[in-house]
Amino acid sequence: MLRFSVLLVVSLSISGCGIAARTDARNEYQASVERYKECLVANQSRPQQCEGLRLAMEADERKFNNISAAPGGQRSANITVLSR
Repeated sequence: MLRFSVLLVVSLSISGCGIAARTDARNEYQASVERYKECLVANQSRPQQCEGLRLAMEADERKFNNISAAPGGQRSANITVLSR
């Protein structure tokens, strides 16, 4: 019984780390999307000014998708960037 209790505590603490990592990755991606959108609004006639932010946003999206991948399937975020 003690062995089961220790195993349960360890597995719950490990799964908590995964949840925190997913949350952090999602928050980073959402912040990147917002920065990119703001840049596009501020530079409507020069969207190339936002290229660095677009690349950063795409990197954050890949990170989030990789962390969110569940065994046996994929999870995905339904975040749409308009005016790309």
